[in-house]
Amino acid sequence: MSRMQDASADLDFAAFCLWIHSNDPDIEGILTVMGEALAQDTDREARDDLAGLIEDGLGSEHARKIWRNLMETLFTPRRGTIVGDARLAGQEEGLKEGREEGREEGRVAGKAEQLLRLMERRGFSLTEETRQRVTTCSDMPLLDLWFDRAIDATTLDEIFAAPSSTDRVPAPAQRPEHTAVPSQGLTDPESSAN
Repeated sequence: MSRMQDASADLDFAAFCLWIHSNDPDIEGILTVMGEALAQDTDREARDDLAGLIEDGLGSEHARKIWRNLMETLFTPRRGTIVGDARLAGQEEGLKEGREEGREEGRVAGKAEQLLRLMERRGFSLTEETRQRVTTCSDMPLLDLWFDRAIDATTLDEIFAAPSSTDRVPAPAQRPEHTAVPSQGLTDPESSAN
């Protein structure tokens, strides 16, 4: 199937030929012809179903990648088809990841702004270099450390010193029997048994 007219004449047979030749050195050309022929089909439901079947039947991952790219450029499959649902799921997953990344970036930017405000309120003279250092930092634990240090620090060097083993790190969540009760102190079932 090297001509769109041949593929268009019998799309089902053309799809079968694709499966057999999915490892052909010219698979990209063959898939392009088939994709263009399929894009001309006016029966959208049949076209979408056949596009999904073609993808499933291709024996080569390389051929499947080419096919997916062609389908994205030639037509947009609708919901309810293998190709359409897969593409929409991928788009939704991408949007979800983008929203999560955006939220994380927002948290980081917010923490940076809080740190700058705290340092200003504490009377530190902030240079453009210091502001840049804070606003370009994307490491939330480091921003948290700088923020904690800024509460008590007397110099910027104290805030931005390299992390050390004495820096306060949030403790992992403890089991209820090991939590401190304000009036009783720390309770430990093993120590009370002795």
